[in-house]
Amino acid sequence: MNISYKKYTVLAIFLFAASSFLKAQTSYKYSVNLNEIRNDQLKVTLETPKVKQSKITFYLPKIVPGTYAYSDYGKFVHNLKAMDKAGKELPVTKTSDNSWDISNATTLSKIVYDVEDTWDAQFEHGVYTMAGTNFEEGKNYVFNTCGIFGYLDKMKELPFELNITKPSGFYGSTGLVPVKSTDTFDSYKCMNADHLYDSPIMFNRPDTTTINVGGAKVLISVYSPKKLATSAFIAKNLSQALLATNKYLGGKLPVDKYAFIYYFNGEQAPFKTSGAWEHSYSSFYSLAEQPQEQAIGSWVDMSAHEFFHIVTPLTISSKEVKQFDFNTPVLSKHLWLYEGSTEYDAHHVQVQYGINTPEQWLAKLSAKINNSKQAYNDSLSFTEMSKESAGKWKNEYGNVYQKGALISNALDLYLLKLSKGKYGLANLKQQLGAKYGKDKYFLDDELFGEITKMTYPEIGGFFAKYVEGSTPIPYEQFFEYAGVKLKPRNMINVPTTGAFGAAATPEGKILIANTDRLNAFGKAIGFQKGDILVSINGIRCYNLC
Repeated sequence: MNISYKKYTVLAIFLFAASSFLKAQTSYKYSVNLNEIRNDQLKVTLETPKVKQSKITFYLPKIVPGTYAYSDYGKFVHNLKAMDKAGKELPVTKTSDNSWDISNATTLSKIVYDVEDTWDAQFEHGVYTMAGTNFEEGKNYVFNTCGIFGYLDKMKELPFELNITKPSGFYGSTGLVPVKSTDTFDSYKCMNADHLYDSPIMFNRPDTTTINVGGAKVLISVYSPKKLATSAFIAKNLSQALLATNKYLGGKLPVDKYAFIYYFNGEQAPFKTSGAWEHSYSSFYSLAEQPQEQAIGSWVDMSAHEFFHIVTPLTISSKEVKQFDFNTPVLSKHLWLYEGSTEYDAHHVQVQYGINTPEQWLAKLSAKINNSKQAYNDSLSFTEMSKESAGKWKNEYGNVYQKGALISNALDLYLLKLSKGKYGLANLKQQLGAKYGKDKYFLDDELFGEITKMTYPEIGGFFAKYVEGSTPIPYEQFFEYAGVKLKPRNMINVPTTGAFGAAATPEGKILIANTDRLNAFGKAIGFQKGDILVSINGIRCYNLC
C-alpha cells in the first residue's frame, strides 16, 4: 500500500506540474473599458504570454502596412508598467519612441499603460487620420488596433484576445467575428499581431446595413453625428460597384465577410488628413461630414479602390508585406502593383460594367496623365520610389494613384495586344492569385521574371524600361493599341506647390491641414497649417461642402 501510495503521489505531482505548464499563458489577453476615459486616455491591461528570457522588449508599431509613412504609435503610450503575478513592478526602461525593455521578464505577468487617441493629440506626429485612433466619450471610439495594442519581441506570432467593455447599446463594427458579444461587452480573437493590426474596430450606436455580394456578407457601418450620411444610402450607391467587382474578379470573392467602416467628422476640428486604409476583411474611412448626395461619387470611387485591395497586396504580395516588420521595416518595390493596379481596377471595373461611360473613363486617365507629369518626377524609377516611399521619396508617393494606375493601363493594353485580346491584366492577377494566394509570398526581385514567364518576353522589357527604368511611358503608343488617339494639350508649365493635406472647416471652407509634403515652391509661398484657401491667382476656391 505504501509503495502504491508513493507511486500515485509522484504521478499526481507530475500531472499537476504538467497541468500548470499547459495552463501557462500562451497568448496575449488584452482588456479595455470604454466607459473609463481619464484625460482623454484609455487604460490598457495586458495579461502577457509566458516569457522565457530574463529581458524582453515590448513594442508598439513604428509603421504598419498600407500607410507608407512612419507613425510611431508608441508616442501615444503613457505610464507603462510591468508586473509579476503578485503585482510587484518590474524594471522598465523606455529605449525608443516605440519600445520598452522589461527586466526580470521570466516573472512577467501583466503590462498596463494609458494610451491617448491620435486624432486630437497636442503634439506633432506622423499618423494618418485613417490609421489613427479616436476616443469620444459616450459617442464614438475608433480602434485602429496598431495605435492601442503592442506585442513582445519575437512573440508576435502568438494569438491575441481583446476584451472590450463598452457603453450599453454600442456596436463594434469590424471585419472580425466576435467570439462573444453582449449589450456591454465584446470579445475578439486574432491569430497573431498581423491579424490584429489588420482589423480596425469602430464602437458607437449603430447605423449599419448589410448586403450580399457574391456570397460574401458586406457590412456598411456609418458614424455621422449630423446625420448627413446614412449606411442605407451608401449601401444603395455602392452595391452596383461591388457587384461589378465580383464579376470582374471572376464571380468569386476571396473573402466571405467584409466591412466598410465610415467615420464622418462633423464635430471635431478638421482632420489633418482624410482618406481610407485597406485591410484584408475591412476598410476604414475618415472623412469630412458632407451631404451624402454631393459626395457619394467620390465615396464610391474611394471605396471601390479599397475593396479591390482584397486582391493585392492582401492576397498577392511579397515577403516584405506578408512578413512585415513593424519596427524595422523593409518596404517592397512593387507599389505599382499594390496601389497602382488597384487604382486602375477600381475605375476600370466601372467602365467595363456600365457604371461610367467610356468618355468618363478616358477623362479620368487623361487627368492622371496630366497630374503625374505636372506634380511628380516622371523620370524617377517607380521601383526605387516604392522602396523609399516612407523616406527619401515620400513626396513622390502620391504618384502611385496617378502613374501607378497608368502603368497598369499600359500593361493591360500591351497584354491584350500581344494576346490578340485574349489575356489582360485581370487574367494576370487571377493567375498570380492562384500561384501565391494568402499564405504564400513572392520574392521582391523575382516578380518581374515570374510575370514574364507567365506572359511574353516583351513584358519583361516593359518592366525594365518603364517601371524599373527611368524612361517615361509613351502613352500615345499604348492608347493606339485600343484605337484611341491621345492628343497632348497645349500646356503651360506652371510651378506646383507639391502635395498638401486639405480638409473642410465646419463652414465647408478649404483648410490647409498638413504641409509635410510641400515642395520648395510651396514652402516659398509660405503655406502654413491652418491657412484657408480663398483664391488662387484671383480665381475663387469654392467650398468643399
